[in-house]
Amino acid sequence: MNQNKVAVFKVFSDADNESANFTERLLALGIASRSEAKPLCIEWASTKHKEPTRMGNQGLTFKRRNSAAERAVSRVLGVCYPKADAPKPKPKTSKKTDPVAKLVKSYQGLTAAQKRRFLASV
Repeated sequence: MNQNKVAVFKVFSDADNESANFTERLLALGIASRSEAKPLCIEWASTKHKEPTRMGNQGLTFKRRNSAAERAVSRVLGVCYPKADAPKPKPKTSKKTDPVAKLVKSYQGLTAAQKRRFLASV
């Protein structure tokens, strides 16, 4: 297997460089991101696979789910814009705090007199 390792690594290198080449070519044509390329890729796949499209809530999509055209779009965009190179989104829960924990922490910060007044008012 060791003799094939160099050839296998060359294939991996070619595959890794290939997506950069496609991205550079698209950038030269004014397509700077995956989101800009997606509608055009859907139109291309629609024409190629003769699959009708529709305008959905999130933009242009295919009428039939999991069609050959939809798979082609995923495959082509995956080659042109690999997800591994994309920045990872920040978690949506990063700044949310538990309201009960916040209330308990605030209560613990009160003086004894403030706690008595608070409990008397409740």
